Amino acid sequence: MSCISFSPSNAALIIPERLMTDSTPSDMAAFAGEIQQLATQGKFDPFSLLAGETTFHSVFLAPLSPALAEAIRRFLADGDGPLRDVVGQFQTQGLTAVDATARVRDMFAAAKGVLVVVLAGDHSVMTVPQLFFGILDESMRRQAVDACGKDFPFRDQLAVALAELDSKARRGQTGPALIAGPQAKGRYWITLGEHLLASLDTGLNGRINERQIDLAHWIGLALESERLDDSGLTLAARCHLLAGNGARAIALLDRLLHDDADADALAELTVHLTDAACRHGQAREVGTWLSAFLPRFEQRFGTCYELRLAAFKIAAAAMALPDALVASAKRLMEANRKSARLDLTREPVWRVTVPVAAEDLLDTATAAALIGRDPGFIAKRLEQGAIPAVQQGEQVRIPRPALLAWQAVMKNCVGDG
Repeated sequence: MSCISFSPSNAALIIPERLMTDSTPSDMAAFAGEIQQLATQGKFDPFSLLAGETTFHSVFLAPLSPALAEAIRRFLADGDGPLRDVVGQFQTQGLTAVDATARVRDMFAAAKGVLVVVLAGDHSVMTVPQLFFGILDESMRRQAVDACGKDFPFRDQLAVALAELDSKARRGQTGPALIAGPQAKGRYWITLGEHLLASLDTGLNGRINERQIDLAHWIGLALESERLDDSGLTLAARCHLLAGNGARAIALLDRLLHDDADADALAELTVHLTDAACRHGQAREVGTWLSAFLPRFEQRFGTCYELRLAAFKIAAAAMALPDALVASAKRLMEANRKSARLDLTREPVWRVTVPVAAEDLLDTATAAALIGRDPGFIAKRLEQGAIPAVQQGEQVRIPRPALLAWQAVMKNCVGDG
């Protein structure tokens, strides 16, 4: 079929007026102009996302990103989720709710992957992703160019790259080899990954947006198909961490654990992994892996305080039982007693990120009564992040099991129970 471009927010899709799953290439050519019109109506401006001079970097074909694949799965299952607004777009074109829903279901069921246009700025990289439906003939290529907007300055370059991409696909090339454009050469995926990470490392706010998350995912997947040295494995692991692919990052970290590894770089990656696991509610799964990884690491490279702190932090996030958390705290004290006392009492290492039963969530007064403390004591440590807490909207609550484990650590390790 064709390519459908994403809106700037990456939350909705720009949809042509006539999109049928049984459409022929000639049918698709008929509404190529409509996509351009819709893109203009949506004020689609990929260049607003880049700073400095912008160039056309490349274009590639990729599988659906995890976020988009899950959104499509959810929509096909129950018509809900972030893609449900697409039905409304069809309804504004005169379809009934039933017909619009059926049309959108057909469209998403037919999606084969994503066509990704890559733009590069002075210190940044950004993508223009479009849904891909399996055909990249001349009319579809023209549609893909038009979807980038009438003022897109690299129309000719993109058209040439798309023709090259179609030629590669027709010759039987697949997967990460389906790349084209001015920079589609040499170690393309390594270079693109380095460009992405450099743009994030030098960014003013250090935040990653949804398009960059998807790009990190595609780069990580592509790199896995190559023969990588330690620097390549590290790059792939960083990309997977950015994309939230914890399991894939773990597999790469295990490959990096050998006698000649860069211990500092490996420890830093592992800390990033545990931080991400805590943020995304995966503390228990990654904590189980880290409990096996840590002794293997220390057997090769010696005691590592940073990894022991990461192990404690992820155990606290997973709401480990008191005995297990005390044991983790004692290992931390053995590595560096002075630093451990400071981290356990002054740094925000206590935030719980796994689900907590409603009956186990305490307010400040109830928590104070449970452990025999003044409410002011609890409130002060909540403000410091030095006592277990969970965030519920604008409210902060204290999980009973985590509070009791905290009390055990203070009593047995810090002497402040």
